[in-house]
Amino acid sequence: MANAVPVTQKACASCKHQRRKCDQNCALAKYFPAERSNDFENVYHLFGMQNTLKILKSVEEEERDALIESLIMEARMRLEHPVHGHFSVARKLSFEIEKTEKELEIVRQKIHICKGADNRAGPSTRGGQPDQP
Repeated sequence: MANAVPVTQKACASCKHQRRKCDQNCALAKYFPAERSNDFENVYHLFGMQNTLKILKSVEEEERDALIESLIMEARMRLEHPVHGHFSVARKLSFEIEKTEKELEIVRQKIHICKGADNRAGPSTRGGQPDQP
């Protein structure tokens, strides 16, 4: 024990923000290590500390990683699109899908028309010989 070196744990982004020592019981240390301080700041500004902890505790342990990633994504979207957040991105993508579906329907109609014109014309001939399949 004479040469025992105390193990120092690097403070997580949450504890750094609160200027406190990070201990083993820190609920956010696993999800917001010091390297993810920007992500924590975004989540903190959007949801606040108490709401983040409340949301985190409201889900099962195995779902928490996905929850934190969802909170981070929503906070980033709110930062990039302050008025509508992720809704503006979803709406834009929805419009693009509708536009593409309409375009696809037009192409299908044109293909159907072309196939119908080929069937009405009958087999084409080259030099009196029908086409080989």
